[in-house]
Amino acid sequence: MIASIILGLLIFGYATWMVVSFFKKSRQGKCGTCALNKSCKSGCSIVSSEERGDLLKHSNG
Repeated sequence: MIASIILGLLIFGYATWMVVSFFKKSRQGKCGTCALNKSCKSGCSIVSSEERGDLLKHSNG
């Protein structure tokens, strides 16, 4: 009985944590969902796609 309650609380807590993290990321825009958001220096909302293409051309040589 106690194990079932603990397991239920763990599952409910994990589901709540996932919903909260989803809403936090959705407020940050597309950079919040990007896997590279912590190491990305371009700031995807600031740099346009044209500027990003130019930066990639210059960095590749």
